[in-house]
Order: sequence, then structure tokens, then C-alpha cells
Amino acid sequence: MEKYLYGVSVQGIQGFIYKTNELKEIIGASEIIDGLGQEFKPDQNSQNTNKIYAVFDRLKKEGLVDNVLLNAAGNFRAIVSGKENLSKIVLDLPKRIMQNACGITISQAAVEFKNDKKYKDISYELEKRLKIQRNKPSITLDPSLNLMLLSPKTARAVYKIKNEEKIDLSSYQKYTAHKAWFDKNRQKNDKFVELKEFSQISNSKNKLAIIHADGNGLGVLVKELSSRVNLNNLDEITKFSKALDKATKSAFKNAKETIKDLKDSEKIKHIILSGDDMTAVCSADIALEFSKAFMKEFERLTQEDGDIKGKLTMCAGIAYCNEKYPFHYAVLLAEALCGAAKKHSKAYYVKEPNKDIAPSCLMFHNIQSSNFQSWDKFIQDELTIRNEDAEIRCDFGPYYINEKEQAKVDDLINLVKIYSGDDSPKSKLREWLKELGVSSKYAKNMLDRINEILESKKESFDKALKSLHSSLSSETLTIQKDGSQKTPIYDILQILSVSGGIK
Repeated sequence: MEKYLYGVSVQGIQGFIYKTNELKEIIGASEIIDGLGQEFKPDQNSQNTNKIYAVFDRLKKEGLVDNVLLNAAGNFRAIVSGKENLSKIVLDLPKRIMQNACGITISQAAVEFKNDKKYKDISYELEKRLKIQRNKPSITLDPSLNLMLLSPKTARAVYKIKNEEKIDLSSYQKYTAHKAWFDKNRQKNDKFVELKEFSQISNSKNKLAIIHADGNGLGVLVKELSSRVNLNNLDEITKFSKALDKATKSAFKNAKETIKDLKDSEKIKHIILSGDDMTAVCSADIALEFSKAFMKEFERLTQEDGDIKGKLTMCAGIAYCNEKYPFHYAVLLAEALCGAAKKHSKAYYVKEPNKDIAPSCLMFHNIQSSNFQSWDKFIQDELTIRNEDAEIRCDFGPYYINEKEQAKVDDLINLVKIYSGDDSPKSKLREWLKELGVSSKYAKNMLDRINEILESKKESFDKALKSLHSSLSSETLTIQKDGSQKTPIYDILQILSVSGGIK
């Protein structure tokens, strides 16, 4: 019987989850996407209101696929025996998903798997076909067509009217999934808090943090794995994908447990947590500590898992914003920051012959403008100080987890703690940044006056600054780094302004 490598890619996940500023809709959409990849358990399914719960895993239980190779982050790859089984899947799966998750579409493709071909060749052909399918326009299967009555929030056809609120089908599905999420957690813990508004997560300054993290070097690792796999030893790929997914989810859980204040740990909600991807929202007070703990746990767990065969690393971006700021803009910035951290980490890794993989690091930014266009534009418009003598960049990061030669997260956290004291010069340093935009000479004179006032504490500030970078000191707050003049003061003041300090 002929065998096929079958693949599905879910499209429009970001639009499906992030196009609203209602937390309960975002959580509901996240639960629907998570539900696609969950393990099928009949006793749970009978109580679950989400009709596409465990839809991919269910294919195996129904005998339609032989071996599931990948089931994470909206991507599914499996071996299917026979044209009859393949036809059933191709005809039924898109309808089953798209009607019960209005707003997303899927691409699917299949390649016959012949014994004389390596998995990497079949996989390459499958990805090429999926790319072609993704570029074809698709229509969402929304049966509630109505040309007269539209939801004022989404401009989509009204599906239900509840308490005089006109709700479209997609929003109704998300509300339903949100309620199922709450009921499930309330059964485990009767004190579980139902999250409906971002104000329940934001800190006393109404500040949120959106975190996006992504693994490093997975493409190379998967390519190497694919090159040695054929039809007879596909279990190696299955074990790897399951182990990676487990490590990411366990790292998230363990990192939450490191947060000292239990109430703060309840203010962390993952939006996407699958494969090597993590997007979460939390209180601005704990974002830096949580991100550091998450990346450390991810490194530890992947190193200890024999199915992964080596420590993996990841990079992260943290976008700080007001609780009412458009959520999708904040997510875009977090992803851009993660990309910038990856670029820096990869460039550093290439220069270091003793490194096996690009090291873990993160970048962050506090959004103060009205919208987001690109990270480079933020650097040009907000993070570059210009005077008659020089240009000084305020994006001092990224901050690394373990690298001694680079600025580290722990050293930044230590600096923030020192500068958060009542007797710290943080207000004077804000003035110093303004003077830096007028004249380097005026800024130096102001810095000299600051150091005179703080002479008794100057030694502790110097020690903390030198830990962050050997060239920094109380007298030298701008240094040459990454080909530009940079200062870490803006980053320190950012953290202080969004959180008031780190506990």
C-alpha cells in the first residue's frame, strides 16, 4: 500500500488571536488553537465545548494516520497509508477546523513516500507544496451570512445577541472556549481567578508586558535530523518533536513557580505555548525575571532530555505597554525584539568558534508612541540621541543569560535594584539624557555634579556598572558597543518607569 507524508499548516493564527483587545477573546482564541494539538482523551472530549479539540491527534485514534511526526504550533505532519485514508482527511479536515474556528484557514499537501528516498527530500517537497497552497486565497467558512445586521465591534455578521450585545460567530466561539478554560481550571482549583480584562494582569502603573520567545538553531537541527531519517526510523522525529514541546511547556510552568509572590505568578498567561514558541502576557513587574527563568529552564530541560540530544537555547523580546494599548501592535514589537536579539546572538555565535549554538538573550522596550511600524524606526525616532558631537544609541541590549563577554540579564537586574533606591540619582539621570541631546560637554558637567553628590555610594554604582560592561563606570556612561556609542541608562530607567523596580 502506498504511503504519503501529509502536512497541515494553520494560517491566520495571529489575526485569529490578536485582533481584539479583549483578554477573554484572546484567551479563548488561544485555547482553540491549543486544542488543535492536544492529546485526544474521550472522557475529556465529552465535556469539552470545543468541537475541534484534539482534532489532529484524533486522526490517529480513528486509524486515518499511521504515525504522527509533528503536532505543535499549528503544524501537523503525519504518515498516511492509502489514497482512501488520505482523501478522507483532505476532504473533511479543513471543514472541521474552519467552521469551528471562524477566522482561520488551513493549507494541506501530501507527497508519496517511497522507500528509496530520504525523509529530507520528501519533507522538502512537502514544504514546497504547502508554500504554494498558502499563497492561494482561501475563504473562511462562516455560515452566518447576514447583509443587514453586523456586530459593531468586528463588522461581521451577527451570530447571537446576548444582553443586547451583538456577537459574531468568531467572537462567540472564543467566548465559549474562554468559559471552558475557566471551568476546567476551576475544577482543579476552586480559588482560580477568571481573567477577563487586562486590568487584572497589569501592575499598579497599568503596565503589561508581552513576551515572545523562540528557539535558536532549530532549523539546522531539524535539517540534520531529517538527513539521517528514512521510512524505517521515523520515530526519531516523533520523539524529538514531542520532547521539544514538553520542554517548552515544562519550562513555562517551572518559571512561573520561581515568581516569589503567588499573586504575581497568577498574572502570567500564555497565549501561544507549543513547539519552541512562547507568547505570553504578564504584569510588567515580573516580565524580566520570568523571561530569564523561562529561558534558563528551557536550556536545562532540553539538555537533560535524551531525545533532543543536546542543549537548546532561545531568544526573547519583551514589549512593555499600557493595558489599553492595541495588543496586536505590542505582539508585533515583541516579535521584532526577539528577532533583533536572535540576529545579535547569531552574529556573536559566528565569531566564537567554541560555541555550539547561538546563546540565549533578550531585548525589551517600553512603548510610549501611538503605534508600531518597525523596531528600526523606534531606534531612529526614540532611541538615538543626537548632538553636535555624536549619536548615542539607547538600545544597549540584548542581555544574555550566561555569556560573560556580553551584558547579562542578572547584571541588569542588579543595576535596576541599585538605581531603584530612594537615594539613587534616577531623576538626575533623566535630565542627563536630555542634556546629552543638547551637548556632550553639558552632559559631562551634569554627570560630574551627580557623582559629587553620590560620592559615598559611588563605589557600589561603579561595581554594578562594570559587571554589566567592563568599560562602564559612574564617569563613563556612554561606551563603544556593537559599532555604536551606547548607554544602558535608558534601559534602566525604562524598567524603573514601568515597574518601579525589581523585588
